[in-house]
Amino acid sequence: MQRYLPAHHGSPVLARLDRAATVFHHLYENGNYDPSSNGEAWLLQRISNLSPALIVDVGANRGEYSQLAIEFCPQARVIAFEPIPSVFAQLQLALGPKPLVQLYNMALADHDGELSFWFDPGSIGNTSAVAGVQTAIHGLASPEEIKAPAMRLDQFCLANEIAHIDLLKIDVEGFEPNVLAGAHILIQSESISCIQIEYGKANLFSRYFIYDYIREYGEQFVKGKLYPGGVRWFDGYSADLDDLMGPNLVMTSRSKPELIRLLTHGNTTQMQ
Repeated sequence: MQRYLPAHHGSPVLARLDRAATVFHHLYENGNYDPSSNGEAWLLQRISNLSPALIVDVGANRGEYSQLAIEFCPQARVIAFEPIPSVFAQLQLALGPKPLVQLYNMALADHDGELSFWFDPGSIGNTSAVAGVQTAIHGLASPEEIKAPAMRLDQFCLANEIAHIDLLKIDVEGFEPNVLAGAHILIQSESISCIQIEYGKANLFSRYFIYDYIREYGEQFVKGKLYPGGVRWFDGYSADLDDLMGPNLVMTSRSKPELIRLLTHGNTTQMQ
């Protein structure tokens, strides 16, 4: 097979088989961006067992994830960030006013000040602060550049007297490492219990991979990939992990063994 298949590269039959195998692998590895079925809703339901007080949604878009957070964790305060004004207006229509929800028309970053975004009005979920993502991944020839105010999560929490975050969800098209860099103090002080991070082809342009997450945050967090039935934790690093399949990685504080147990793939235990 090793000799035969490449020797017949271009064969219509083999090309169809290759495509079928690629689609199968994509489905098997949970290449699904619907939060209601790809494990994101499952994670919120599991975390609800621990009565979270604060969930932070970075890259809230029109509020689909925040809606799930409200549904599964009704006692939790939800803070959502969306930097693009036209999208933020849709977020406000979807979520405001709700008593435990706070919406901010700004970005989180690794600095305080201003941040440039590349925006596609026709596909608002693809906005990125990482150059190249819009054109190479989403095929937009001339994305619109928009500037928005930005702040470090450390500074935001200091200014708003926030001492602990139960769940930090970050979906910002390759800019996730920068958001984490702006939460350095919170991470070092073990003030974030769980972090959900989008991971995929956008990481080619941010040049930050699973290898880097393990290297930089291995001391504070266990890390794994989210599936519909839970998180499969990484035993260590292998280059095979960096397949850019996505959609989400999970990092859970080593100081929260009960949460790690609850989120482990295949664990059907429910806390009361």
